[in-house]
Amino acid sequence: MPFQGEKRKYDRKEVMAFPGFRPGVYGIFKDGVALFVGNSGDIKARMLRHVSNDNPNITANEPNIWYAEVMSGQGQAAIEARQKQLIEEYKPVCQ
Repeated sequence: MPFQGEKRKYDRKEVMAFPGFRPGVYGIFKDGVALFVGNSGDIKARMLRHVSNDNPNITANEPNIWYAEVMSGQGQAAIEARQKQLIEEYKPVCQ
């Protein structure tokens, strides 16, 4: 099942507009190609690190889109299971 969430431009402004302290999964893409799928207890904080070049492998691929799927109240096990499902579906190149 694809990401359940809004497609967003991969830049600091878009990440800053995302509400803080939302747990769930996120995906980083370049022109429809998955670069990375992750999970975090605070998607915004994690994405801020990504757009600040915390992972040179992602940055080198020039991402232009990201998705966030908020999973409040579902627990870490459910979040990790969803991340695994998305990794299997998209096969990110920087995973």
